[in-house]
Amino acid sequence: MRAMKKFAMAMTAVVAMSMTAMASEAVSPEHKFEKAQAYYTECKHASAEEFAAIKPYLKAFTDAEVMAETMNDPEKFFKLMEILNDPRTIHVMANCSMEPVMWDTWLRGVTNYGKLTIASLKAMNPVGMFKWMMAPVNAKVWKSMVSHLDYKKYVRWGEAMLNPKFYRPMTDMLTSLEWYEPRLAWFVRAETYTVPLKNMVTLPDLEKIYNTKIN
Repeated sequence: MRAMKKFAMAMTAVVAMSMTAMASEAVSPEHKFEKAQAYYTECKHASAEEFAAIKPYLKAFTDAEVMAETMNDPEKFFKLMEILNDPRTIHVMANCSMEPVMWDTWLRGVTNYGKLTIASLKAMNPVGMFKWMMAPVNAKVWKSMVSHLDYKKYVRWGEAMLNPKFYRPMTDMLTSLEWYEPRLAWFVRAETYTVPLKNMVTLPDLEKIYNTKIN
């Protein structure tokens, strides 16, 4: 009886936390790329318009479905590789990877079984396999590959490697106590864990998965 009582109390706590999560999910921070754009425009010769152009590709690192679609399409994949060969992009990704709002995005994504299932289906899309077979004769793929030969990219990389700000994601944690305050707050915040916990105890929406358009 005592064991059953403890189990019931534990389940009650889980349900209560889940309800709190659902109530707070609407107002909790989501990764909307505001910080990413700010980091991008810190860089030399970087504009908000340029960031808007690459933003759809960077979503692959915040959403499993988008990443699956990118991996399944050689045009999108090689375009993403082209975008990553830029220190401005790496500056954005390195800084955003240290932001609690990004940790929320990843933690909620990795515990969302329905989204992961749909992502798996999209990754195995036979249409994408055919596109990969035809990639050697795809002009857009070659255009992205040839872009890596542009010497201006490597001039930009050289300038970035000599800029101390480029290493800020690693140095801030060693030089600034203020760096720790929002991150420690994230670790002790209830909402950090309640939404992933809700995901883990919620069965995937099979109807949504069945009706998902893979193409």
